[in-house]
Amino acid sequence: MPRHILHLVNALQGEADLTVITDDDQGGYNPLASMQARHVIVRGLTNRPSPRHLWRGIHGLLRTFDTAPADLIWVHARLPILLLRLLLALRLWRPTCPVAFTHHGLPYGPGYTPAVHWTCKQLERILIATCPPQHLIFLNHRMAGWMARDTRGTWMARHHVHVLPNCSDLRPFPPQKAKPQGKRTLVMTGRAGRQKDYAYAARLLAALPERYQLLLCGPGTEDPAFQHQITAPLPEPAAQRISFTGPLPDARLPLLGADAYLLTSRYEGTPIGALEAFEAGLPIILRNFEGATDLTALHPCALLIGEAGMANDAAAIEALIDRFEANTDRLRAEIQAIWRRRWSPRLFQRNARILLRAMTARARPAAVSPDCAHDAPVPHPDHRRSAAFPAPTPPPSGTGVSPSAGSE
Repeated sequence: MPRHILHLVNALQGEADLTVITDDDQGGYNPLASMQARHVIVRGLTNRPSPRHLWRGIHGLLRTFDTAPADLIWVHARLPILLLRLLLALRLWRPTCPVAFTHHGLPYGPGYTPAVHWTCKQLERILIATCPPQHLIFLNHRMAGWMARDTRGTWMARHHVHVLPNCSDLRPFPPQKAKPQGKRTLVMTGRAGRQKDYAYAARLLAALPERYQLLLCGPGTEDPAFQHQITAPLPEPAAQRISFTGPLPDARLPLLGADAYLLTSRYEGTPIGALEAFEAGLPIILRNFEGATDLTALHPCALLIGEAGMANDAAAIEALIDRFEANTDRLRAEIQAIWRRRWSPRLFQRNARILLRAMTARARPAAVSPDCAHDAPVPHPDHRRSAAFPAPTPPPSGTGVSPSAGSE
């Protein structure tokens, strides 16, 4: 999520006067110092099951809103999204400007437990029905379809529905480093936690030949307790082939020496790490979470794992990297060309500015990406796409692709 917010700040510099509000910065927002945006710290915005912590965060956030009037409030973090929408529904918060919520993930995939799915769906129905009109932003049409499917269309039609695809922005790569002869490296990025299921990645490594090593990068992976949890169930030789970097200031560093990008998440929205692998021109190996086929269907050297058993997946990974190594230059160029057409910073900047103008009721040109959609002002009904119209119905879990990928 910090990377998405940094992408937005970079895209909207010069278009708006920007203020970014976060909890204590653990390094993810360091680039803001060189951007045209103010950075305000409000403690209590992180996920923590403590009423005192939650009150501190939401009270500090509302106080900041009161002292710094805005033309638009755009919320991203999951906990503030839930709390602020509850306050809107209860009319305990009455903002004087438009409010937008980006849903970076929805609890509707098979990686969530049935109880979580049911509870969140009921809560979402209540919020959609009772909140005053707001801007609901999704990363892809699949997620918008989920929301429309599980809430009444007449309720959704009260709100403004937008789709803003993610992007990646690694900047130019340094020259490729020479890789150790005979060694192969799989890289996985993301915050340590249940979602990414790093333990699954570790078991997969144990099924691969000894020349494979696994590099786990992201906040929390530097924690000795996490490292012990991941490596303890493995045989010692396999455990020795796993490296942990913790958070990195530059995502290019691990990708430079990688042979493929691995993602074993239980659920995802649109993972920026996978888009960075596109940008780097790497093969991608994705667990078959809901929406993974949206990416693998576009990638010329991709693999879905998780359903054929560890041994078969390991053999398929070997074959995938063999194929990439036999045609590296051609395949890398094809992969990067797809990234430029769909997830480049140039497209993201254009579509983010279009969305900003739509939400602040300013005139705007047409979107340049077929995956970017939004409700339009009354003078432009031909561009309208909202829940008042037939919503895209997501396919059954693990089959087919999302409306965005299917519209190619």
